[in-house]
Amino acid sequence: MYLPAKNTRTTYQEIMSRKIRESGEWFSKNLDGTEEYGIVSTHNGIGVRVFIRSIRAKELFAKLHQDVFPQGFVQPQPWLEDNRAWSVWYGYSEPWPPMNYVSIPTTSPYLPRR
Repeated sequence: MYLPAKNTRTTYQEIMSRKIRESGEWFSKNLDGTEEYGIVSTHNGIGVRVFIRSIRAKELFAKLHQDVFPQGFVQPQPWLEDNRAWSVWYGYSEPWPPMNYVSIPTTSPYLPRR
C-alpha cells in the first residue's frame, strides 16, 4: 500500500514547524536572563517571524541563522519593530498549484501518421 504523495505546502509546513522547535531550543540555550524572544508562525505555516529584545539582537540573529537556518534560507536583515524588538522573517514563497499534465501517447491509431 502506498501513502499519498505530500504536496509542496505540506513539506514546507513540516520544515517550518521543525525550525520553530529548533529555534525555541536554541533560544533557551543562548539567551541570558535579561533578553526576550518570540516566535510566530506566519503565512499559514510556511513562514516564521522571530523577535528578539536585546542589545545584542543582531549578533544573536546572525548566530541563529548559522545554527538553525543554515541551508536554503537567505540571512535576513533584522528590522526594529514598534515595540522595540528586533525581528526577522524566514519562510517560503507560496507554492504554485500543481499543473495537471495529460500525457499523449506517441503511437495511437487516432493520431495522424507522418
